[in-house]
Amino acid sequence: MTNAEYISLLEPITERLLHGGIFFTTKCGDVTNTMTIGWGGPTFYWGAPMFAAPIRPSRHSHALAWQSGEFTLSIPKPGEFAEALKLCGTKSGRDIDKFAAAGLSLQPGREVSTPVIAGCALHLECRVVMRQSIDPVNLITPERLAKNYPSGDLHTLFYGQIVAHYEG
Repeated sequence: MTNAEYISLLEPITERLLHGGIFFTTKCGDVTNTMTIGWGGPTFYWGAPMFAAPIRPSRHSHALAWQSGEFTLSIPKPGEFAEALKLCGTKSGRDIDKFAAAGLSLQPGREVSTPVIAGCALHLECRVVMRQSIDPVNLITPERLAKNYPSGDLHTLFYGQIVAHYEG
């Protein structure tokens, strides 16, 4: 990925994170799950384009991404997939088939075994290169800990190197 390609991804990804979320999909063995994320984002680390995805350990996707070491991100156009994003952000894949419930179709990934959500405007395929659990000792303000982690379910940051990106 060139620097210009990387820079061109920043605006659409950030806009969707701030306004509606994006689909974070992961697969381990025969189990595939997607969830909506509204935090995280693209970064450039170790000389490579990355996406830092914060996932709580209590989420079904956490164990799948931890074991598989990969994930995909499917970024809808503004105003599209609103109901599916809402469902995938409020229901657990342990309890329901989110793809069927949300009317989502999958298409194979190009570089990873995890699929992407068909019909989205942009897809990123990522291989995890680092996992970092948030340590409450490192949160500088107690207010942030109290507001964002009242139950103690602190995120793990999955740093995924972007190995493929393409329009839907």
